[in-house]
Amino acid sequence: MLCPECRTDLQPEWRFCHVCGWDLRAAEAARKAAELGRRPAWKRWVSGVSLGIMAFLVLLMLLVPRGEAEAVPQVGSPAPDFEIPALDGGTVRLSDLRGRPVVINFWATWCPPCRKEMPDFQDVYDRYKADGLQFYAINVGESQVTVRDFTGRLGIDLPILIDSNEEAQTAYNILPIPATFFIDRDGVVRAVYQYQMSRAQIEIEVQRLMAR
Repeated sequence: MLCPECRTDLQPEWRFCHVCGWDLRAAEAARKAAELGRRPAWKRWVSGVSLGIMAFLVLLMLLVPRGEAEAVPQVGSPAPDFEIPALDGGTVRLSDLRGRPVVINFWATWCPPCRKEMPDFQDVYDRYKADGLQFYAINVGESQVTVRDFTGRLGIDLPILIDSNEEAQTAYNILPIPATFFIDRDGVVRAVYQYQMSRAQIEIEVQRLMAR
């Protein structure tokens, strides 16, 4: 028998090597511990499939609109009221904005389409805010720290609301995001988008809103 470490000849009754100090019992213990910690292939496969199914279901819930009974407010209907905290302090009540055109956008930092359209909303808002346009980006389910970090990195200074209690989300039956609502001066919904908007789409809808 040869020592697996230094290849020294070992007597059958020896359990350790006098040259390098290799210990048979310690090696056996380490091997058994490794075998116990190694999950069988079928268990790894089941775990992977389970995680994949869970991820698919979550994605399906976020991307597929709800049924008609739970639909978001439709064009021509009154915009549901809400009062939620602003990132910079205080609260905002939608009904207090009556008489001014309003855009509300439901978003989250983990949502790729939301992140992509945010700079376009910023540009359009900067162009029309002096004319009275009100814009509020309503964050869904994230902390103020997360939101501040995101807006700071992207240089976003849009008015942001934190819907931590899901008041606005519930009022508007929000499931897929992004979701954007264009509300006229009378508090009536004039356009609804439940997907990422282009810069051109945003500007066209804002122009229509401002012209009312």
